Amino acid sequence: MAFDLPGSAGEDLRLARKQLDTDGYLVVSDDELGLPGGQLREHLLRTYFTPEVLRCYPGDIPADRERARDVVEYAWHGEDLTLAEHPEIAIEDRGGRPERREYRRTPVAGDPLFAAWIRAALGLLPEHRRRPRGTFGVNIFRTFTNVVTRPHADGEEFVFVYVVDRDGTGAETTLFRPEDPETPVHAQRLEPGQLIVFEDARFLHTASPLVAPAGRRARRDALVCTVDYPQTYGLG
Repeated sequence: MAFDLPGSAGEDLRLARKQLDTDGYLVVSDDELGLPGGQLREHLLRTYFTPEVLRCYPGDIPADRERARDVVEYAWHGEDLTLAEHPEIAIEDRGGRPERREYRRTPVAGDPLFAAWIRAALGLLPEHRRRPRGTFGVNIFRTFTNVVTRPHADGEEFVFVYVVDRDGTGAETTLFRPEDPETPVHAQRLEPGQLIVFEDARFLHTASPLVAPAGRRARRDALVCTVDYPQTYGLG
């Protein structure tokens, strides 16, 4: 059942927000978010998951990962959101890597379909957890072998993982409590069109390696996004 996002706070949406607030995580589909799933994913693949946009960066882990990045500044006006490009997109002191990492910007805020996805994703946050203004870090990842290398936290407020496309199996997303990293709280292989959002401080997260189909190379295309703390980009 669709949540009728953005712009509506119906009962299904209220229950989803409550589940995220209580459990710390939530899995939904783009259809439930009221988004045109097939059209959205086709557009993302055609526009962003291309050799012209994606790059391998030296020192990236895993080494064969291709990526693009943007940071979108948002502001709430009731249930409505305005989006704009934030001037800074570098990552510093994240995922156990203290160094500052610079990337070429791939702007997404002016893309109507991408902006609709951002508004729908941010609309899942409970009202009392929203900041009037903030930044939303956008990472566009294409992985072929390892998705990540170890359980970790990103050091931001919320993390969103949305699978756009996949060829092969594996890539099971798993959440652990930091105090009990041997016991999974949730484990699921996200299918194209599925989104998991979780509160970063409550979990370590990881994903298993991709498993290639017979005679082909494995691949997973995903958006991995963060609701940042104000101090990340100086909005505090």
